[in-house]
Amino acid sequence: MATATATAAADSARKRRSPETASSSTTASTTLLAKSRRLLHWDHLPHWRRDNHYIHTGYRPSTASFLDSILSLSYLHNESVNIWSHLVGAVISLSGAFFLYHVIHPRYDSASASDVLVFACFFTGAVACLGMSATYHTISNHSEPIARWGNKLDYSGIVCMIVGSYVPCLYYGMFCEPWLMTVYLYAVSLLLVPKERFLISCGLK
Repeated sequence: MATATATAAADSARKRRSPETASSSTTASTTLLAKSRRLLHWDHLPHWRRDNHYIHTGYRPSTASFLDSILSLSYLHNESVNIWSHLVGAVISLSGAFFLYHVIHPRYDSASASDVLVFACFFTGAVACLGMSATYHTISNHSEPIARWGNKLDYSGIVCMIVGSYVPCLYYGMFCEPWLMTVYLYAVSLLLVPKERFLISCGLK
């Protein structure tokens, strides 16, 4: 009988504490979310984030958390347009590639594997450029090493877009001169390799 009474008393105490515990947990989550959404002024930024003194407000805090950077997609700040314009562009480019391959391509019997490869180069470059840029702008508030890595990623995406854009232009522009087309394609590729290395290393080490 005494054991049953003690058990009932313990259950009653636990039920009384549960709302308080839940309330504390909710308060902590709300505080963390509010802190992550707190935007900063230029004057409150660390030195490594001061790259555009014309933008005074709307900066996300440096949290050293990838989760916080990803959650920043859910509210407005001064990187929102950069992130969403590139992210939506990447999705549209990828969708366009699938549409051309699965809907348009079967309608043309004369379309060869080379045509598919040329378009694949273009859309791969577009998705890489836009996707890498969206990634960089999303994680740019993480920390200085991650921001530098993301900046390199952004420049690499630009080079991918340049290469991907040249391929269809040279392929169809010099279609009747296959030997010359091959020389130009290799030349452009070889020229862009040192250019990419220069862009990545210039001022980003």
